[in-house]
Amino acid sequence: MAMRSFSQVGRVSALVAFGVAAAEVLIMISPFAGFFYSNMQFEPLLGVLSRSPVTAWLDGFFLSHSVVTTSLLLEWHRKVGLVLFVLGLCGFFLSVFQVYGNKIMKRGVARGFLYRFVRHPQYLCLGIAGWGLLTQWPRFMLLGIWVTMLFLYVGLARSEERRMEERFGEDYRRFAQTRGAFLPGSPIHRLFEATFGRLRPRTIRWVAAYVFCLALAFSLGFTLRAYTRASTVILWEPRHHTVVVSAWPKPEKWMANVFQAALRNQQVRQLLEKRGGEKAVVATILSPEYGMKGMYYTIAADQRSEKHNRGPMMGVDPDSTDKPVEVVFSQAEKPYRAGLALNEALDVDVRLTPLLVVNVIPRSSEATGVRIPLPQNAWGPNVIMPLF
Repeated sequence: MAMRSFSQVGRVSALVAFGVAAAEVLIMISPFAGFFYSNMQFEPLLGVLSRSPVTAWLDGFFLSHSVVTTSLLLEWHRKVGLVLFVLGLCGFFLSVFQVYGNKIMKRGVARGFLYRFVRHPQYLCLGIAGWGLLTQWPRFMLLGIWVTMLFLYVGLARSEERRMEERFGEDYRRFAQTRGAFLPGSPIHRLFEATFGRLRPRTIRWVAAYVFCLALAFSLGFTLRAYTRASTVILWEPRHHTVVVSAWPKPEKWMANVFQAALRNQQVRQLLEKRGGEKAVVATILSPEYGMKGMYYTIAADQRSEKHNRGPMMGVDPDSTDKPVEVVFSQAEKPYRAGLALNEALDVDVRLTPLLVVNVIPRSSEATGVRIPLPQNAWGPNVIMPLF
């Protein structure tokens, strides 16, 4: 009875972990994102995390999301993530159908398809789908949930195997002896036994392994973030206390020309001077037809001059069109303290509050329009968005 209760709790916990990770990703790409954030309490949760230096980094991103980097590896990984998500879900559902099909037809232990290679392909496929999902919305918090989800799957698998042995006896034991749990040859299990397997009692070894894997995942996340930042086109303008980030990789001279064109507009200068010149500013150059503008700013409904048609997620190369780019000036801040040095403006726990949106035609270095956005992104004033 206790074993069955553990299995039920573990299954619910795993579903909740995967559901939280999936929910934020799906909500972020939904046209009803604002509604969901205000009604499902995502914004208050993320807002609470961002108010403490201990947890604020969990809101940050460890991979590129809103810019095109100079790294072929990062751009390749972004595309492969979608494929992994789809393949993982397909493998999961096929494995589930096979298990329940065997149960309905009373064929005994499932042995075909992916079960030819491993004992728990459904959990393996969910782990792959979870990573694919993570690449599309790579927040540190979701990385921690993904690691937690993997450990929950291990617990579920062990519980299910006990029940299978009770039901099928020697038939299942012969099946299990010829297949790894999640990977052929069980390399992860062997590594676990060689490192944490000697710890006693069993609970200690699993807690130690979980803490180690969580720390390792976050360490690798920060390494990936450092690589992402190094692969992002960035221009520092200390004279204006501003760091310029381009959503499309362009030369620094091009970025400087666009930035200076925006500053030559009198209205822009007045508005920036009004807020004080010592506060760190991030100026993000969004490419024409950029499809994720809501991550950087939102305009009040009664001030929108035209309906925005979503283009490609990353927009198009500014050199391929005469359409203007948008320079979004945002104040960089850490919600848990006052003041921010310019060299901290791209830290993992920085939140951007939009100040101005300036349209600039790169070829003529002409600013053609200035708009004042709401002091928040499209998902709320307390939700940290990716810096790059």
